[in-house]
Amino acid sequence: MKKTIALAVIAATAGLASADTMVIDVSGTQFFDAFGDSSNTILSVLVGASASITNISWDLNLTTFTDPNASFPSWASEANIDFNGLLNLQISGTADGVINENNAGTADVSLVLGADGLLNMEFYESFDDSADNADSAMKDNSTITLTGTGFVPTPGSMAVLGLGGLVAGRRRR
Repeated sequence: MKKTIALAVIAATAGLASADTMVIDVSGTQFFDAFGDSSNTILSVLVGASASITNISWDLNLTTFTDPNASFPSWASEANIDFNGLLNLQISGTADGVINENNAGTADVSLVLGADGLLNMEFYESFDDSADNADSAMKDNSTITLTGTGFVPTPGSMAVLGLGGLVAGRRRR
């Protein structure tokens, strides 16, 4: 059973004259099996039709689990995130189990989304320790930040723009 979670924009600020930024909270997201497996979690985030992502930053807190059929934990280096099948992020380089290991970084990228504006992130394991069981998970305060252009404004951003329009309309009266 594929765990697909459709997310509207979780948090974003629309820079009117500069790059857009979107913060995606991935806390609680689990890593199950090899890439493409139906058990994996896929987050589908509406970024914007033909949006261009130029930078991805991450601040992730990873915890690995012990295989219920063995006595060893999954390696942290096995946790990966795929972005639309075009870009891969290996969360950790640690060849051992971890409890709430923080991994932060940034990378310049060139990722242009299609007409649907969706960014699909698949959370998977490069080596599956235990089929259909979670091997690791993101803990609290785990975020991925996208920077680029053409992002859809959040309802909060739209409300600010609407209030600005009301104030401007009121001044004219």
